[in-house]
Amino acid sequence: MNTTQPTNNNKFSDEASLRAPAVWEQLGLGARPVFLAPLAGVSDAPFRRIASAQGATLTYVEMLSATALLYESRRTLEMMRRHPEERRLGVQITGKTADEVARAVEVLDKHPFETIDINMGCPVSKVVKSGCGSAILRDPERVYETVRLAVQATGKPLSVKIRLGWDRSSYTYREVADAAARGGAAWLTVHGRLRCDDYAVPVDLERIAEIKKQLSIPVVGNGNIFSRADAIWMQEHTGVDAVMVSRGALGNPWLFRDLTEGERPVTLAEWQDAVQAHLSWQLAAYGEKGFAAVCMRKHLLWYVKGWPGAKRLREELSHVDTLAEAGRLIGLFAASLAGEGYSERLPLTQESDSAQRFLWDPKYDMDRQLDRGVGDDQLTPV
Repeated sequence: MNTTQPTNNNKFSDEASLRAPAVWEQLGLGARPVFLAPLAGVSDAPFRRIASAQGATLTYVEMLSATALLYESRRTLEMMRRHPEERRLGVQITGKTADEVARAVEVLDKHPFETIDINMGCPVSKVVKSGCGSAILRDPERVYETVRLAVQATGKPLSVKIRLGWDRSSYTYREVADAAARGGAAWLTVHGRLRCDDYAVPVDLERIAEIKKQLSIPVVGNGNIFSRADAIWMQEHTGVDAVMVSRGALGNPWLFRDLTEGERPVTLAEWQDAVQAHLSWQLAAYGEKGFAAVCMRKHLLWYVKGWPGAKRLREELSHVDTLAEAGRLIGLFAASLAGEGYSERLPLTQESDSAQRFLWDPKYDMDRQLDRGVGDDQLTPV
């Protein structure tokens, strides 16, 4: 398959000749929305607000465990908190059985979320071993029953997120997509890889295109969206109605602006303002305590990519203990860059934004350190 990327500066989100699907019109999303994926250990309120400020049309809280929600796990309830300034917020759930998911959706229906998504694509070992996430892909009939019962449990638009299948001997995307649509899903988000794939495996645009042709409901493309060109490339080769950004947003919330307004460089002033805003919102959400600073470290390390001379800063930020100290270091670094004549961030490439460079891969980090309510060990309320 040809992998040459387009070089034009057309907007991905050009709505001039498009009409929004009825469900997106109902939610005020427009004809070509850009979604922020629910990212484990990342998609808290401060990060979502940063993404929204730069143009994300719809954001999601981190994926929730239906089991933990039904047991009223304190950590799960904390993850559901919404800031008053968040305009459009969705929630994603995964569960062990169709009945459990439906009961969890009934609970979520009472909370202030615009839409609910069922995760059937998470590849994390702990999630899969408990029968959740991409484990559901192996049973299209379970997909249908899960969606059917969940739709009955809520008056809100309900979507489904899938992968292409379990492994190379089990491409179930046609049956799964059909089952989700028959069950009443409002739209389908497709990550163009198998459960067994890592990020080195290219996104399969041809199979995403198959799903788009197969269904009458909107289809959202997900996977390897690191630039405006990536989004245009996916849309042109699959016909998807929208894209969902995942790793591409880490340290680069301006990607949403590039998609909705057209690409332009990130200035030093814009960068410093956004990072300081993130620190301020982190402080408001969690207070000036060790947890807040530790959770912020990964964001700070992502933010400094694209700037020269950041090696020492990365070392300092990786050990920062307070948000105030982080803000001070960012301010000193910005002043140093300005003094050396730097006014714009260097362009980012997909290679520089790899999972290893990002220091984030859900297959490993969610098991190791980002588990916040998914799995049997979280059944007891805390």
